[in-house]
Amino acid sequence: MTVQYEPMKLIDQIRQNNYSYTHSYTKKVTEADANVEKLQDKAEAFKKSVKKLKRYSSGGISRDLLESQIEDLVKSYNDMKNSSAKVTDKDVQKQISKLEKLFSDNEKELKKIGVEKVNGKYSFDSKTFADAADKAIDALFVGHDSFIGQADKIMRKVDETASDAQYNINEYKLSRTLNYEEADMTLAANMTLAGQTTSVMTIVQSSNLSDSTIQDSTKKLLAYFAQSVYHADGTNANKNIDKLNQLCIDHKDKLAKLGLTFDNEQKNMVFNASVNMTDPDFQNTYNELFGKNAVFGNAVSEYCKNIFNDIVQPDKIGVSIIDAQA
Repeated sequence: MTVQYEPMKLIDQIRQNNYSYTHSYTKKVTEADANVEKLQDKAEAFKKSVKKLKRYSSGGISRDLLESQIEDLVKSYNDMKNSSAKVTDKDVQKQISKLEKLFSDNEKELKKIGVEKVNGKYSFDSKTFADAADKAIDALFVGHDSFIGQADKIMRKVDETASDAQYNINEYKLSRTLNYEEADMTLAANMTLAGQTTSVMTIVQSSNLSDSTIQDSTKKLLAYFAQSVYHADGTNANKNIDKLNQLCIDHKDKLAKLGLTFDNEQKNMVFNASVNMTDPDFQNTYNELFGKNAVFGNAVSEYCKNIFNDIVQPDKIGVSIIDAQA
C-alpha cells in the first residue's frame, strides 16, 4: 500500500532521517525453476525412447536394434527419475509417481526381458533379453494399453505439468534509500509554502480588502509569497524553477502594483507592506493575478508542485502526495 504524506510532513520526515528516505517494497519476479528445467531435459530423452518403442511391432525390427532401444529406455528413465527428486511441484511429482507405479506393476514382465530394479535403479541385462520370448516382448510394447502405451500417456502429463511449473512468481522484500541535499529540502519547503500561499490568496476577494483584519492576513500572505516563490540565485538547476522565475519577471509590473518588487539584480523578491490595498488599481491587479481561475496564480501553483516533485521524487520512494493546495 502506498504511503500518503502532506508535502511538509514528508519534508520533515526526510529531515529527521538525516536528509534521506528509505522505502521498503515487495517486488514480484517471474523466474524459471532450474530443477524443473533439468527434469524437462531428462524427460525429453525418456519420451523419445518411449516413442521409439511405441512404434514397435512384432518382427518389425532386429533384436539388436530393439535391445539398444530398451537399454536407452532404462537409462533415460533412471536419469529422469533422479532429476525429479529436487522438483517440489505436487502435480509433477504425481505424474512421476504414476510412472514409477507403472514400472512396479509390470515388474515381473519387465524382468522377463532383462529389465530389473537393483539398489533403487533399473538395470538392463542383455543376456536375459537374448533369451526372452517374443510373446514377453510383445506384451510390453504392443497395444495402446501396453506398458509402453501407458508410459506414453503419462509422459504427456509430465510434459504438461512440468510446463505449468517451469515458471514461478517469487516475491522479494527490497528497500531503496534516496538521499537529499539540505538546500534541496529548503527549496521544496519554499515551493510548498508558495503553492499553499497562492492557493489561499485565490480565496480572498478583493472586495473584502477594506477590512483591516483581512488586510493584515493578505499582507502576511504576500510576504510569504515574496520570500518563497522566487529563487534566482543560480544554485538550483531546474527548468521549472527557471520557468517560475521567468513567469514572475514577466509579470513584474503587475506584481509591483501589489507591493511585490525585485532588487536591482533581480535576485530577490520583496514585499512592501505599506501598499494601499483599498486602491482600485491594487484590487483589480490582485484579481487578475490571484483571483479565481487566474492564469498567473494557476501557473504558479503548477510550477510549485512540479518543482517539489522534481526534488523529492515521490514515485521513487513509494509515496503519494496529498494535495495541500486543493
